[in-house]
Amino acid sequence: MSLTIILPIHNEKESLPIMIRLLNSTLKIEHEIIAVYEDDMDNAKSIGQELMREIEEFKIIKNKYERGVRFSIQTGIDFAKYDTIFITTVDEIFPIISIEAMYQEIIIKNYDFVSGTRYSKGGARLGGSIIGSFLSRLSNFTFNKLTKSQLTDFTTGIKMMKKQVWNSIEFNSKPIGWAFAFELSIKVIVANHKVCEIPFKSVDRLFGGKSTFKVGAWTLEYLKWFFYGILKLNIFKN
Repeated sequence: MSLTIILPIHNEKESLPIMIRLLNSTLKIEHEIIAVYEDDMDNAKSIGQELMREIEEFKIIKNKYERGVRFSIQTGIDFAKYDTIFITTVDEIFPIISIEAMYQEIIIKNYDFVSGTRYSKGGARLGGSIIGSFLSRLSNFTFNKLTKSQLTDFTTGIKMMKKQVWNSIEFNSKPIGWAFAFELSIKVIVANHKVCEIPFKSVDRLFGGKSTFKVGAWTLEYLKWFFYGILKLNIFKN
């Protein structure tokens, strides 16, 4: 029973040491933590290297593919020594509370894919961009109603899955924000993987830092997967 936690990072020098120490001190599961940076000038790189000397379960590595969160995660998965993968953001400490519940769904109940949800069963989203929060709530609510899916939060990056599930997905999303999480959620259902969700509370940018959210580019990419998902999931049910 063991877990690989992957944290894509981008100039997260304040958040990284807090997150790593919290994860390592609270988790009872055997685990490793992999932080992945993109640029040698990333302000968290040197802090991560110091943490490696302090915490045996932690390592920091460089994205070996092109820029983008998905490619950082792929790099982490390439280095992962365990078969259960948890993806999260370095500035989100509250999902830590949900990790063991998500893990039990995979290990005990044999789910293939467990998504976090901010929009159902006691989940919540607080803080962050007002526009980003509104669009996320609206799109996930509408998408769930139109597809009648068992998931209520397709776009969150808080996901746990068997490594083979990630490796089975052919990704086509552009490297814009966390758009791949929307694509991933759709495609695991279409592929008939066993999926469920666990609520968590999200507080955006609790330790500061600048959001990368850009209304134009993000909205266009997410809209593409919104309509793709409506088509694919409704066909899948029929």
